Amino acid sequence: MKHYLLLFLLFLTLAASGNDDPKPLNPRKFKFAKEISPNDYLPNTIIVKFKESVTRTEIIKITSSYGLSSLGFKSDEIKGFNQVFKETQLSSLVPLQSRSIKVDSIGLDRIYELKFTSNKSVEEAINEILLDQNIEYAEPSYIYYSSFIPNDTFYNTYQNYLRQIQADKAWDLIRNSSNSIIAIIDSGSDLNHVDLKANILLPGKDLVGLSFKNPQEDDDPGVKSDSTDHGVRVSGVASAVSNNGIGISSVAFNAKLMIVKVGSDDNARAIYRGYEGIKYAVDNGAHIINCSWGGPGGSAFGQDIINYAISKGSLVIAAAGNSNNSSLTYPASYPGVMGVAAVDFNDTKSSYSNFGFYISITAPGDVITTANGNRYSLVRGTSFSTPLVASAAALVKARFPLFDMSQVREQLLATADNIDAINPNHVGLLGKGRLNVFRAVSETLPSIRYQKLLVLDNANGSRPPGDTLKIFFDLKNFLSPAFSLGAKLSSSNPNVQIIDSEFSIGDLATSQIKTMVGPFRVYVKPGVAENELIDFLITYSASNPYINQEKIQIRVALDYLNIEVNQVATSMTSIGRVGFTDWEMQNGLGFVYKDDPLLFEASLMIGASPTQVSNNTRNDLDLADEHFRKKKTVFKIIDPNATFLGQSEFDDSGSTNPMNLYIKNQIRAFSVAPDDNYVLVDYEIQNKGSSALSGIYVGLFTDWDVDENGRDITQYDVFNRLAYVYGKFGNTPYAGVKLLSTEARPLYYPMTYELPGDPLESGNGFSLSEKYISLTSGIKSTSLGENSANGHDVMFVSGNGPYQIPANASIKVSFAMLAGDNLTDLLASAKAAQKKYDDLNKAFAALANEGFILEQNYPNPAFNQSTIKFGIERDGNVSIFLYNTLGKKVKNLFSGRLSEGFHTINVDTFDLDSGIYVYKMLFEGKEKSLKMIITK
Repeated sequence: MKHYLLLFLLFLTLAASGNDDPKPLNPRKFKFAKEISPNDYLPNTIIVKFKESVTRTEIIKITSSYGLSSLGFKSDEIKGFNQVFKETQLSSLVPLQSRSIKVDSIGLDRIYELKFTSNKSVEEAINEILLDQNIEYAEPSYIYYSSFIPNDTFYNTYQNYLRQIQADKAWDLIRNSSNSIIAIIDSGSDLNHVDLKANILLPGKDLVGLSFKNPQEDDDPGVKSDSTDHGVRVSGVASAVSNNGIGISSVAFNAKLMIVKVGSDDNARAIYRGYEGIKYAVDNGAHIINCSWGGPGGSAFGQDIINYAISKGSLVIAAAGNSNNSSLTYPASYPGVMGVAAVDFNDTKSSYSNFGFYISITAPGDVITTANGNRYSLVRGTSFSTPLVASAAALVKARFPLFDMSQVREQLLATADNIDAINPNHVGLLGKGRLNVFRAVSETLPSIRYQKLLVLDNANGSRPPGDTLKIFFDLKNFLSPAFSLGAKLSSSNPNVQIIDSEFSIGDLATSQIKTMVGPFRVYVKPGVAENELIDFLITYSASNPYINQEKIQIRVALDYLNIEVNQVATSMTSIGRVGFTDWEMQNGLGFVYKDDPLLFEASLMIGASPTQVSNNTRNDLDLADEHFRKKKTVFKIIDPNATFLGQSEFDDSGSTNPMNLYIKNQIRAFSVAPDDNYVLVDYEIQNKGSSALSGIYVGLFTDWDVDENGRDITQYDVFNRLAYVYGKFGNTPYAGVKLLSTEARPLYYPMTYELPGDPLESGNGFSLSEKYISLTSGIKSTSLGENSANGHDVMFVSGNGPYQIPANASIKVSFAMLAGDNLTDLLASAKAAQKKYDDLNKAFAALANEGFILEQNYPNPAFNQSTIKFGIERDGNVSIFLYNTLGKKVKNLFSGRLSEGFHTINVDTFDLDSGIYVYKMLFEGKEKSLKMIITK
């Protein structure tokens, strides 16, 4: 597979935004982002996490010198392979009741640090490790840097910024926060500083020691030089001892400080063990985790630690960074973290501060604070706006002791002062506003957040231009009760018009959820771009008083429909692709089985010669052929025979050498076993030219990623015309494509870019002539990857041919895309799909021969109710009557005009006596009758 960089960047840039079309992630290969330099990670060091299915015995075997060959290393290349968290480190001086003793559901005990001495780069070594199916992830050991901009020009103890955030007013209400623990995950602190010592909880922890070249853990987190006193300065902002007649004040007054040293004594700014420090702090009872550092390296390891902290009830607060840009910074950008930006004394964004949608709140960044050796220093940076927020969180926790930390977070956000008007160039990019401590400890406000949204339209899901959407929200109140709550929807996008914008919700108690608020009606104007993402604002207001806003995004003018009615979830497009509208995984769900994404690309190919293959599959120009042009945007059809039926129409007019084809694409899905593990994909291909087409081959190209590291096997079951894929090392689902059509010779051509001479050989792409070869070579082989040590990143073409298509005539080629837990499961679904397809075709054949079809009612005999299915070949008037054995009409079951296709009516029989009845259907002068038995 190509374009690993694209996939990795997608992984890095995903964030919660209210987008109702989530995309499944399936990283293929590790590659550093362009922002990462060698200074951002440790050399010859990799963080490795084993999968949950791997036993302790297997891990021990793999990490031994004997087992390391499976990871691509020789025993003499390994310097160390050590479990990061061998056991929970607990300080004896932290109260037992403050410690976290919940079971680790994140799996931190499966994380190891690998050190090696070979000539491989970190990137190369990671990709070799990822070939082992036991590995959940492997990634660099990122180094983070404190967001510190020193400023030694002035020395001023006047703390006007505390009045700016109204801390002085808050102290009139509460000053004692001694039951709150703030963990300073940083370079250490001055444990004997006269303005810190009384608030420091001893012992802390040093997770690095003198030098990271030889890390040594101990219980002394004190800084050893002035050059490494970043953590001292952060400590003073977070909780300098207040009201002691010397030095400075802090918002929290007397919150306890847990000092966790995660930098080395010989490097002033590097944060080596930041995430390990977070875990230590969480395990030892820290309520608030202050991270005044960050970098561009987002990782699954980091998110794991954040999820762990949140699961144990801690609040993580992190600096946004000092680069004056909106690039994502970690850990501030992780979902669940409070990212903090900086403002100046006028509430204007500080010139150095980062900004962006990931920011939660802002606070002053130019402060005076403690420095090493009982000194004080004037400093600036988001490193110091962050502990201001952490300090305020401690005071809020003390003020509202029944709050959990998620509610503390919401209280800080709900009471922040909106500063958008002061920052017109950064509207919506500075979080909820500037911290206001007095409001945070004095106001009892609601905090309303949407939990889920539902979008309905009149076009069965495509939200087209000219349609009016109905939008519903589920809303939750995290804080104080909201009285007479109202919600208003707005948007500045000129392509939508909000018709019904406001709704009264009534009262909403603490933690109460109100479902299906709406409908907010939104008109989508003609001219809107396809798949355009529209920004909306929900404004909440209550009589408390309370007002707040939340941003959501909704995609409109869809040229695809998501299908989520059974065990597999996929998307139908308007141009024949399945899974995604774009060959690089854009817009759609892919093909997901039980929450496991399995597909990278699926696209139709129709070939007549080496220079004439109409398709929208990847090509040899590092792009994709886009020969199929939409003629009718995908739409849903009500079908009594399927839970989902969608249809689209397109032609091959985008080709420079078209065959004048017009294709109708239909996809059906079913919700009831045994038909709930597949979708049926039909292509009706019409020759719109004036002469016959001969030698036509039709195939579906699919690129599967069943094993996320590209170690798959593909095989072909000739008897069942089933091409399928599974992981070389097991523990994966099975997925594949079954050819349902039997009118022509089947074809199967397996491929991988990893083998010389393959049509997809790395760097060569996929040319028209190679596509034609893949369509016309019959069954090329019956497997690929089976004899390879690690399998392959496999793809295949499945289909049949040749066909003759007379002018204005058409053929139909049908497939089932399916998945299962194992081969037996997959074969059962393949057989069920064939039976369903055959049954549907029988009905269609009868319909075409007679003009209409009437089926036997079900159940028969009927008790109180029965169902009758029927179909008509074209639009027309239909009548269905029920007669008794004497020929007397007893019920008019249906009379009216219907569109072509199949229909269902329900018949109530509770008012009829037991006996034999006859129901008769009339359509265009023809009639058909069947018996119905009623029993009581």
